[in-house]
Amino acid sequence: MPTTSPTLTVPLTLDPDYRVAVGLAGIALGVGWVSWPTGLVLAAMAAFLGWQTTVLRLTFTETAVVLTRNGQPLRAFPYQDWQDWYLFWPGLPVILFFREVHSIHFVPVLFDPVTLRRYLTYYCPPTQIS
Repeated sequence: MPTTSPTLTVPLTLDPDYRVAVGLAGIALGVGWVSWPTGLVLAAMAAFLGWQTTVLRLTFTETAVVLTRNGQPLRAFPYQDWQDWYLFWPGLPVILFFREVHSIHFVPVLFDPVTLRRYLTYYCPPTQIS
């Protein structure tokens, strides 16, 4: 595991990023003109993602990424268990995929993607460039 970097602060809680929820809401509006039921479903998904962006946070510590809801820890993902990770659509990251020893995860990028990539690259260097 790397030693503390002078450019990284831990613990660090990532700032929320509403781009995925707002983007999906925009798509819902466009689709709603063609098919209102589909637009309504997409709008509900956008509202859910907006709410999740408001209450969920990722915090980087020296040993793990910790997922919290309203400040209460839900789950820790120790760096030693990470095998690989990838941000889908690197220019506009919307989904974080990461594989642990015993499971895989697909997580919407509800957090600052630049800082997310920087900290993940430091603590869990990817096996392929994302």
